[in-house]
Amino acid sequence: MADVAAGALIEALRADGFRVTAPRRAICEALAAHHDDHLTASTLHAAAEHRSVARIDISTVYRTIDALEQAGLLHHVHLGHGPAVLHLSDHVQHHHLTCEVCGLTIDIGIGELEELTQSVAERHGFTIDSGHFALIGRCRAHEG
Repeated sequence: MADVAAGALIEALRADGFRVTAPRRAICEALAAHHDDHLTASTLHAAAEHRSVARIDISTVYRTIDALEQAGLLHHVHLGHGPAVLHLSDHVQHHHLTCEVCGLTIDIGIGELEELTQSVAERHGFTIDSGHFALIGRCRAHEG
């Protein structure tokens, strides 16, 4: 699937009535440039400030994240006890395995856990959003 370009993110903000300021543009450019990374709001803020000539208020980062999530272009996932990480939504939906020792995060296809989550959901009459949280454990380097 093609990467989401900064222009598409900017246009989504504009379509939702947001003024596209230099800080918002820098945030969108940073998201597009770090397309395959697991960014926190703090790392996104740092990457955006690196691209901008002006200081960017962290509240602008959070408002932009919220707007892009509402537009369906960005989503977040919790990889353990730390802050949520962000993904552009053009990626195929997937789960995360996160090592509680070293923080290694592995993306796995949604189908690998589908049978398990469907079985649990049916048994309890519940709809599961299992992509929202990571499965926490230990990687091979830290087993035992």
